[in-house]
Amino acid sequence: MFSFRKTLLGLLVLMISQSVVPSSAARSLSPETAAEAVSLQQGQELLFELQADPGDYIQLGWSSQSGSFHLDSVERTTGKHIRRFISENIGRAPYLLVAGEQPMDLKVSAVQTGRFTLSVLRKVAASEQVSSQKEYLSPRIAKLAVHLKTGGTSDDFWLDVAETGTPLIEDQGDGNSILTFLAKDAKNAVRLLGAPTSNHEELERLGTSDVWFKSFVVPNTTRLSYQLAKDVPQITGSWTERRRAILATLSADPFNKNPWPADAIDPYNQHSTVLLPEADKGRFIQENGAAKGSLAKHVIESQLLENKRNIWIYRSVGYEISKETAPLLLMFDAEHYNGRISVPVILDNMVEEGVIPPLAAVFISHIDGKARSSELPNNADFAQFMAKTLLPFVEEQLGTSSSPDRTILAGSSYGGLASSTVALRYPQQFGNVLSMSGSYWYSEEGDENYVAKLIASKPKQDIAFFLSAGLFEKGVGGRDRGILYSNQHLRDVLMAKGYPVQMKTYAAGHDLFSWQTILSDGLIHLLGNAARK
Repeated sequence: MFSFRKTLLGLLVLMISQSVVPSSAARSLSPETAAEAVSLQQGQELLFELQADPGDYIQLGWSSQSGSFHLDSVERTTGKHIRRFISENIGRAPYLLVAGEQPMDLKVSAVQTGRFTLSVLRKVAASEQVSSQKEYLSPRIAKLAVHLKTGGTSDDFWLDVAETGTPLIEDQGDGNSILTFLAKDAKNAVRLLGAPTSNHEELERLGTSDVWFKSFVVPNTTRLSYQLAKDVPQITGSWTERRRAILATLSADPFNKNPWPADAIDPYNQHSTVLLPEADKGRFIQENGAAKGSLAKHVIESQLLENKRNIWIYRSVGYEISKETAPLLLMFDAEHYNGRISVPVILDNMVEEGVIPPLAAVFISHIDGKARSSELPNNADFAQFMAKTLLPFVEEQLGTSSSPDRTILAGSSYGGLASSTVALRYPQQFGNVLSMSGSYWYSEEGDENYVAKLIASKPKQDIAFFLSAGLFEKGVGGRDRGILYSNQHLRDVLMAKGYPVQMKTYAAGHDLFSWQTILSDGLIHLLGNAARK
């Protein structure tokens, strides 16, 4: 009996020494409150009055030495539950909260008798919290941001930009550079067309300054052209109509030192260009004294298409001597390739240097935008016109017959697509395809990758392919349904079917400025011995 009483007395003393707290008691809790172990009996609750102002950031400290507990936050005035931090000793640490407008208590409930310690490890007043540190890809923009934040102006920055030009180019190492496009004095927004993406990129305003910017990491082989559009009108209408509104203000970058073409009638008809240190400078695109071939304009009519169009027939120096075996190049979009750029000059230079043999070329007008959109994407009637009307007319003018193994269909975008689909319909006439950024996302009634599926389902034809695409030609928003991915898919299908095919990717976009240099790569490949190996 004595032993039993002694044991009972010892337990009572132990419980008293461990601060058994009745349910009605409450304690103040702040960073200054000393952390101490508290004991609760099963079923008991203890409230802690959290000393915090609205917006304060709180980190709680919690440990359980024995027993099992819940930890909840509740409204002080009503006792309404707000949030559970710990359920039977299980919770997601660290235990963080933001004090609300209403006073808050923390409630500990004992599921099983035991001991715990609750404290405030950290409290950061709302007035002491700093906004997240903005990180800038461009070191120069980061430096300017600090300068502006400390009361400086952008005046010296713009003086430097006016002298050195845009975009800013900063080395990042590993064969890459940081390109930062800039605009000044926009009211609401600036969009970038021709960026290293397929999107209409929005420039960001640097604080409240007159500096608008957008940075990208690109390979040092990048070659592209671009335009800027300030304060594009925000109109109602379809997605396409709203996207095309960019054309209302789209023009060359006034700070860029390399406008293209340099003699454009106005900035709206001019692009700004970027050539990074390792980019193809275009050795064939400028007149360099090479002997010039001849160029003659003709008009050809199609009863099948119910229209007529201009074509230009080019004969290089030396063509007449070798015309029985000379290649024949047929290019879509004459308005681009015998207009905005001069393929005749490119061919003159290539023949002069001996990288391709003397040849004839035909530049085919697309008449207008409506006809182009109708004829070039897999149009059987247009393919028949090419094979049965245009080609015989050209052969008559040249005074020789063509051979499919030395006849090349070439074009870009829809023109690249047409080069493939026309050749696939008439391989006995057209045995080579030179497709630059071909629109192989094209679908028939929702059937994506139509050309690739057509090739996979048909017997192999005697056609050689040169495909190109830009690294920046991913689908809008990065989706797979874009130029780059669809060309890669087509290449894989062609290879699987045994077609001779070469595909090259360039650090470029959907861009005539780049296509004028890519064309030479395609011609050298297709007119060399490598094409059909």
